[in-house]
Amino acid sequence: MIKHIVPFLLFIGLVSAQPNPDLDQFILNRMDSGYIPGLSACAVVNGQVTWSNSYGTANMTLNIPVTEDTHFLLASISKLVTATAVMQLYEDGEIELHDSINQHLPFTVINPFHPDTEITLYMLLTHTSSIKEDLTFSEEYSIFGNNPEMDLEYFLSNYLVLGGEFYSLNSYYNYQPGAQWNYSNIGFALIALIVESIVGQSFEEYCEINIFDPLGMAETSWHFEDMDESNVAMPYEWMPGWEEMGHYFIPYYPSAQLRSNINELSSFLSAYMENWSGLLNDDTIELMLTEHIDDGWSWMNMSEGWGLGWYHKIINGRDLWGHNGMMWGVLTEMFFSPEDKVGVIILTNGGDYFGSWYTDVIAIENAILDYGYEYLALHQEINVNYNAGWNIVGLPLGVEDTQYQTLFPEAYTGALYSYDGSYQPETNLILGTGYLLRLAAGGVMEFTGLPINNLTLSIVEGWNLISGLSTQIDADVLYNTGLIVTNGIYEYDETYINAETIDPGKGYWVRANNSGNIILTSE
Repeated sequence: MIKHIVPFLLFIGLVSAQPNPDLDQFILNRMDSGYIPGLSACAVVNGQVTWSNSYGTANMTLNIPVTEDTHFLLASISKLVTATAVMQLYEDGEIELHDSINQHLPFTVINPFHPDTEITLYMLLTHTSSIKEDLTFSEEYSIFGNNPEMDLEYFLSNYLVLGGEFYSLNSYYNYQPGAQWNYSNIGFALIALIVESIVGQSFEEYCEINIFDPLGMAETSWHFEDMDESNVAMPYEWMPGWEEMGHYFIPYYPSAQLRSNINELSSFLSAYMENWSGLLNDDTIELMLTEHIDDGWSWMNMSEGWGLGWYHKIINGRDLWGHNGMMWGVLTEMFFSPEDKVGVIILTNGGDYFGSWYTDVIAIENAILDYGYEYLALHQEINVNYNAGWNIVGLPLGVEDTQYQTLFPEAYTGALYSYDGSYQPETNLILGTGYLLRLAAGGVMEFTGLPINNLTLSIVEGWNLISGLSTQIDADVLYNTGLIVTNGIYEYDETYINAETIDPGKGYWVRANNSGNIILTSE
């Protein structure tokens, strides 16, 4: 079972990470406050990393600093990958959300308090399955150090099936499946076993082929044994004094054991933010990012409600979707606004669990989001449709590189012209000026840059080539100046027609009866 995905553009996770000394100092201060040894973080806006940095120490014993390539244990952020895997199978028609999970498992899962009620995939994804994580034994069957890992099916069958090595009445809640919300790591690990049962291959192999490889996440791994130990952040806890936790294994690993770095994880977040990769269909992503369950969990603004795998929280009035992670020596955050396309990832390898560790990380999260929203205000995206052949074009935004073949990869060489009484060949575009441009192929062109809210157009008597602002304005704005001849504004769409509006990214012929300046404004 292979999910067919368009290969992801790797530069998406690596573009334009800008320095920000004020943000850096704020993060360092909060790391000191929370006794955080190492941290890696990024801001993602419209699917691009606009800022990233790494701080502190990945391994104190070996004196290894944190870099953008340092892999952190993601803890429960891992669940978003597990949810993605099973929703790919849902899209392929291999499983339905309300199927009994026993249709897809090599053993039978029954809540002994409600033996006649089936547990469904939907219940697992929304943490309403009534499967309980017995924390009494959690540390006992977790393995610290480089010991052999326990087989997923072996662990789950022995935890969930009567008579199993790890089974007890504490394996289930006594309420009916589907009736209540309770967070379940064991339930999410069961999702991965369902994937294995359906596709007939290991969960890690499925994820590698269908998620990690297409997103360029070559070093991301479910298992520590597959990684370079010197490049994996060691988990620590402040007791006070640092205590090294070791690189541990948990038998319900698909819930919390993924390790990745800030660059590769940003590709995964971008895949949900912009869906350039085809990782999942838009309708599926919308279904996952819709509140299905109100968990009633208000601790530290943790959540407003749950979608499928992802949960919703509101911080400083911002509607965010994502997941956090907290384990021994690990605290992570990954959230984004689907509406605004602003996101944040924070990875840490320890802190003062009984102190301000969590509140310091949330403060850092808010500071990075503030940066992301500030960046968004100054960097718009505009898509403009052009035809093959000749077009009249203009800059819809202020961009750093105004070279026409950078902006228009489909342009013929030597095919950009301005007009000042005669046609002049050009290589760069200027704001407010219109140009004739010949393209080998048409389609939608995407521009990213600073919004153009004000322009002063210098008009000469006779014909002029102009362009406008980053927002549409009425042609009447130009006519009302008294400089433009009535019906003297033309656009070109394979033929010349009178223009009623001046649209971003388009150019226009304007006939003036006199020379002068025209001020355009969207404010």
